[in-house]
Amino acid sequence: MRILFAVLLALTAVGCSLAVARAQSGASPEEMEERGGLVYKSGEGVPYSGLVQDLHQSGQPRLEAHYQGGKLADSKLWYEGGQIAEEVTVAGDTWTIRRYQENGRLEEETVAVFRGGKKFSERSRIWDEDGKLRSEVSSQGGKLQGPFRQFDASGKLVRDEVYDQGVLTQKNK
Repeated sequence: MRILFAVLLALTAVGCSLAVARAQSGASPEEMEERGGLVYKSGEGVPYSGLVQDLHQSGQPRLEAHYQGGKLADSKLWYEGGQIAEEVTVAGDTWTIRRYQENGRLEEETVAVFRGGKKFSERSRIWDEDGKLRSEVSSQGGKLQGPFRQFDASGKLVRDEVYDQGVLTQKNK
């Protein structure tokens, strides 16, 4: 699953504008590589199980990812100031990704389900900087599936539609 390594690289890229010091325990992202859908420590023949960790230059944690048998189990990414930026939890084929604003408020939550190593479905909710829900959307096979709702800054529902495999089947608002 290329997604395992892609998440590790994405987590590393999010903080690319920040200077990073090598972690003192666990492996660093630079030591990892993907082969056949699994993550390995460079030069080793067994899929990696353990901690991948990186620090901001200040010494504060930046990345902490746990792997089991070469597959991501969970990860956390922090802003330079120590606030949580992103959490990823993996339970079987279901990934839950939560992204946070620097003020600590939840910005986005996505639950993705994978089948055969490919994304099967996804449900996302997005909040604004004041913590108000702004949109909810689901997809399956890359097409809108189920309710699609958008809210204005006051929380009023301004768009309410239902889709079936990308085809609008009901427009409530």
